[in-house]
Amino acid sequence: MAYSDGQVTAGEISCVLFYANSRLLAMRLYVDKSFATSLPGYAEAFHTLMKWEMETFVMPFINISFLSRCSAAIPTLLHDVIAIMIAHTLVDRQLDVTEIFMEIKALDASVHCHQSDEYDIAQMPDYFNAWWKDNLASCKVSDMLPRSSVQDVMQLVEDHFAELLDHVETGLLPYMLKLGPICTPETVMNSDSSSVTILIKGDQMYGIEREL
Repeated sequence: MAYSDGQVTAGEISCVLFYANSRLLAMRLYVDKSFATSLPGYAEAFHTLMKWEMETFVMPFINISFLSRCSAAIPTLLHDVIAIMIAHTLVDRQLDVTEIFMEIKALDASVHCHQSDEYDIAQMPDYFNAWWKDNLASCKVSDMLPRSSVQDVMQLVEDHFAELLDHVETGLLPYMLKLGPICTPETVMNSDSSSVTILIKGDQMYGIEREL
C-alpha cells in the first residue's frame, strides 16, 4: 500500500504505532486529572473517540503490516487498550462503555514519573485533535471525528518525531517491526510475547488476546 511519497515501510508503520501510543500516554495524563470523567455522557463520548483513535492511527497500519507480511511489535499501553476494546466487543451483548473507560483508565503507565521518557512524550504540546483536553460530557462528539488519510497520519508522525526531545530514546523502545513472514495474517505480536488476534471487517474490530 502506498501514499503520495511512496511505499509505507515497516519502519514507518513502527513510527505510527509509537505515535499512537504517545497519544494514549498524553490522554492518560489528562484523563487522570480531569474532574469531568464522572459526569453523565463522558464514558460514551470517550468510547466513541477511542474508536476514532483506533480507526485513524492503528487499524489501517496494522492492515498494511499484514499486507506487507510484517510482524508488528505493539507498545504495551496501545496493546492493552486494543485488548480491552476487543474483549468487550466480543463478550458484551451491549457494550458497557463505563467499564471500558474504567479499565483503560486503570492501565499501568509511567506518565506520572518525571524521570521517564513517557512523561516527556505525554507532555508534548499540540497533539492533533487532542480531544482528551475537552470536557467530553458537554462536547458535540460528531464534530471531533476528523477523517484523515494515510498521508495525513504520516505527516503527523513525521512532525511528532521532529519535535521529540533529544534524550527520548526511541530506538531503545520495543516498538520496532520485524520483517519476514507472519504465522497468521491476523496475529500481532507484543514485546512481552503475548499476542492479540485481530479481525477487521468494515469498521468493526474483533480479536482475542492470548499468551504464547
